[in-house]
Amino acid sequence: MEKRWILVSARYDGLVKKAVNMLSGTISEYISYVLPVKISTTLSTDDLTGNNLLVIGCGNDNPLLQECKTKAFLDLPQKTESYAVYVGENPLAPQNQMIAIAGYDEQGLLYGCMDFCNKYCGDIVYRHGDIWSETFFVHPFDRKLNSWKTSVSPAIQTRAIWTWGHVIYDYRQFFDNMVRLRLNEIVIWNDCAPLNAAEVVTYAHSLGIKVIWGFAWGWNTDCEKMLNELDEQSLATIKSSVLLTYEKEYADTGADGIYFQSFTELHQDNVGGKCVAELVTDLVNDVSTALLEKYPSLHIQFGLHATSVKTHLDVLRKVDPRIHIIWEDCGAFPYNYSADEVSGFDETLTMTKSLLSLRGENERFGAVLKGLLKLDWNNFEHFSAPYILGERSSICLKKRQADKTNLWKITQAGWLGHAEYARRMISLMAKEGNTPIVQFLVEDSVFENEIMLPVALFAEMLWNPDADIHELTEQVAKYPCVSFASLY
Repeated sequence: MEKRWILVSARYDGLVKKAVNMLSGTISEYISYVLPVKISTTLSTDDLTGNNLLVIGCGNDNPLLQECKTKAFLDLPQKTESYAVYVGENPLAPQNQMIAIAGYDEQGLLYGCMDFCNKYCGDIVYRHGDIWSETFFVHPFDRKLNSWKTSVSPAIQTRAIWTWGHVIYDYRQFFDNMVRLRLNEIVIWNDCAPLNAAEVVTYAHSLGIKVIWGFAWGWNTDCEKMLNELDEQSLATIKSSVLLTYEKEYADTGADGIYFQSFTELHQDNVGGKCVAELVTDLVNDVSTALLEKYPSLHIQFGLHATSVKTHLDVLRKVDPRIHIIWEDCGAFPYNYSADEVSGFDETLTMTKSLLSLRGENERFGAVLKGLLKLDWNNFEHFSAPYILGERSSICLKKRQADKTNLWKITQAGWLGHAEYARRMISLMAKEGNTPIVQFLVEDSVFENEIMLPVALFAEMLWNPDADIHELTEQVAKYPCVSFASLY
């Protein structure tokens, strides 16, 4: 049996604390003893030479990582959210083993730990020549580990989930699962802001996740009726309402921005002789100017349905360049709700390419991609009063999960057949976009209870969209945190 492992961290606070907790929890599943955790400044000579070391840190905070760099065992990362992982011989005590995880920053360290838990613990740790003994399967860290070395940076900088707030049943578990998939932003849409909005933001921030609150700018389910009644007075009313809603419900929550939609969810480009693209551009610019005059650093995302404006893209070039346009419903999967709807994909890819530079080389582009579970609109009701977000019981989660089983089975099958289309789209955005925002709809899917394969595959593409899709799918399928849809 190999020597026992100890986890060595430079400190135990902030995102580093979360990294230690999640890494320790995962490693504990693979060993037969309680994993010791020590701060690097308190290590003794016996600690360094008498144990296998699992060393983590970011920047220059852990001297053991610097030693790895000096001896060319590890290339320390140089980009935001990037990380490097090394598994092999301990450079300080060659008779022992070492796992080293280094992040450029705390976020990178956290993601490096999650990647180790997913990729190494889910697959590589079990590879040992032709030996597949029972003992090896139960406690693989009791043996000499397979060597592994990787250095990773995200292809997409803003990797987000879009969802209604009332279908987040446990926000802590929801955000924890986002970390497991290395996601860093969430858009939460509400009819009314939750009473615990500030608490939700605080917990998200403790994991390095940004929160964008979504609410309507003069939008409801009857867009045609609204457009027919639109005049100067109603536009002024909308502007006043938006300012009041932001200041009363969201400004003091500590969030990182706002997202809105406004009467573009139509399949025609003209209502009553009025051009939808022109009307929404005027509204967006007028209201955004008023908001940014009072809150100049406010991050604003404009959710735009392409179905009503795609024939007038030239008009959208006039949208305030400070605003991120988040495109939706641009055509085939991955914009479509069904992963099977791939007809017209090449046209959708071409349109996306034009949108990536619609307002010039500094275009602030974003997209909401779909193909996962959505709300049950047949049983949906708008709510007119505040509510408590993400504090449902565990029994509620189990019941909702059971309701979704068959839907996930169908969705999973669609992804196994058509994930390549999503990969190609994300690859285009990564190569030709100006730090694009990519969101994907994870809506009423009980994501906090189980991370289903299609969600995890989507998230992995945001880091590595140019990988072979079959290899990527096989890799993600082995992640310990990933579940498969099954009726039994």
